[in-house]
Amino acid sequence: MAVCRFLSRGELAGRFLLCCAMLVVTSLTALAQNALPAARPSQSKSPAFEVATIKPVKNPDPNRAYDRTDGRHFSAHHMTLRDLIMMAYHVDARQIAGGPAWVPSDEYDLEAVAGEESRLPDQAQEMLKKLLAERFQLAFHREQRTLPAYALTIAKGGPKLKAAEAGARSGASCEHFGTCNFRNEPLEHFAKWLAYAVLDRPVIDKTGLAGSFDFTLRWTPDESQFSTSGLRASQAAGDAIMPPLFVALKEQLGLKLEAQKIPAEVFVIDHVERPLEN
Repeated sequence: MAVCRFLSRGELAGRFLLCCAMLVVTSLTALAQNALPAARPSQSKSPAFEVATIKPVKNPDPNRAYDRTDGRHFSAHHMTLRDLIMMAYHVDARQIAGGPAWVPSDEYDLEAVAGEESRLPDQAQEMLKKLLAERFQLAFHREQRTLPAYALTIAKGGPKLKAAEAGARSGASCEHFGTCNFRNEPLEHFAKWLAYAVLDRPVIDKTGLAGSFDFTLRWTPDESQFSTSGLRASQAAGDAIMPPLFVALKEQLGLKLEAQKIPAEVFVIDHVERPLEN
């Protein structure tokens, strides 16, 4: 099973409490560097699935979304076309523009089988690109735009972070929305987690703090947070009311988020059609 290379809503919905395999999020790194991995529409000689079925989901539910690679078989359930574009082209949802309203809302179940000579999961990305072009008639172009972002910086009074022990196990876990523990994690990873799982825009680490840290962040999420992953945040019953995210960052970690804008390459949909059910 290999899904961590893909950036999908299903990965977030199904794995949020494990913090998305803790943030190997290549598209946000590329966004911050104003460069996306080169991606061109697949040519005829590129690898392709031997057979594939795509069916609309009759009872949509973003919390049931997932993708899986098992041998020659690839499946993606409760996925929107936007999710599939994110997976195929390694872009963040905020880098996708254009297209009809159903692109981020209609959900599909996809089942595909690669040929005996293919190499999954290594070739899954190229196969998915070709499938989207054939079944959804997807056509697009790239252009430069300026996007809103946050810079993670040090608050007045300095950081309140505990350096992790060398060689300690790294990772993150969330007891529930608004209470998350980070162990032996660099702030670059924390910034990406904030961007991809919590906030509605990229977050760039500009603290200048090297090394890894152990810390816990407790806050009360508002309605906008976690929304890009299709999840609705709520705190556990009986918990004390925690401060909002921006206040909690300052009080608990000695960090702050500052709004800014960054240049980025955007994936613009020129044409797309709903696939015929098969």
